[in-house]
Amino acid sequence: MNTLKACQSGFYKAFAGNLKCSKCPLHSFSYGQGTAICYCEKGFFRSEKDPPTMACTRPPSAPRNLMYNLNDTCLMLEWSPPSDPGGRRDVTYSVLCKRCDPQRSDQCRQCEEELRFLPRPVGLVHAAVTVVDFSVHANYTFEVESFNGVSQMSTIAPAGATITVSTDQGGE
Repeated sequence: MNTLKACQSGFYKAFAGNLKCSKCPLHSFSYGQGTAICYCEKGFFRSEKDPPTMACTRPPSAPRNLMYNLNDTCLMLEWSPPSDPGGRRDVTYSVLCKRCDPQRSDQCRQCEEELRFLPRPVGLVHAAVTVVDFSVHANYTFEVESFNGVSQMSTIAPAGATITVSTDQGGE
């Protein structure tokens, strides 16, 4: 005769029945005995699509090595992926832009609508974007933020890298 045994703390049983208890996935824990699910540690999450058997993950760190290449018609921004993708493979990037007055750096405004980003400014899967339709004699500050499938669950702002580009090519 088999007797069903409740799982101990740190283990769970996803389905009722005479199954073995499984150890909680990485960055998760269970309360007490007889738990059917493991809960994520503080700062770690599972997306709605993640199965309960998956480790809990966190948002990625900032992109690294942000740099630009500027010519007469386009500005190419490139960066390296985050050193910590948060335990996930679904890292994407968004590019934010501010245009600042060269004489008064405290006077900045959003500039996404006046520029064109190729392929687009949000949801980028490659670590590069091309910017066109920029003004000469202007200062642009670009911030590249990294996201993954659990970024929206965190209360912490996305990690980003910032670079300022002067398009002053007139040599004044």
